[in-house]
Amino acid sequence: MTTSTPLDNVIEHATETTKAANERVREFAQIGVRKAAEGFEQMSKAAQTASAELNTQFVQARDGATKASLKMLEVAKEDADAGFAAWRDFLSAKSPVEAFDISAKYWRGRLETRIAQAQDLGAFARKVADDAVRPVQERIEKFTKAA
Repeated sequence: MTTSTPLDNVIEHATETTKAANERVREFAQIGVRKAAEGFEQMSKAAQTASAELNTQFVQARDGATKASLKMLEVAKEDADAGFAAWRDFLSAKSPVEAFDISAKYWRGRLETRIAQAQDLGAFARKVADDAVRPVQERIEKFTKAA
């Protein structure tokens, strides 16, 4: 017959306590790993969404810049065509007064055209910038409302 000594009772109690503590630590670690994995997944999804949105905005900005460049080329072509037409008329003038009138008409027309072109290009640039910035503003507003 075996009798347990107080030392055996202490060892048995210590062993049970250690097993229970180990079990709690393991449960706590599993919870921590699961929470970390969930957090990483959420961050990954948010990063993918942000990347897709930035890519879309980049494409929009690039398209806007391309359209602005085409507008500038159109303005340059129009200006060159008007200049050549004015030179043709100027060289075919029959008198100095007629040449002066052609020149004055050309410069007055160019000034009016430049003002109209500048207004048109300014409006276009504002629209392109607004189109590029609007999604960012909407995202920030959505984020601040959620927070």
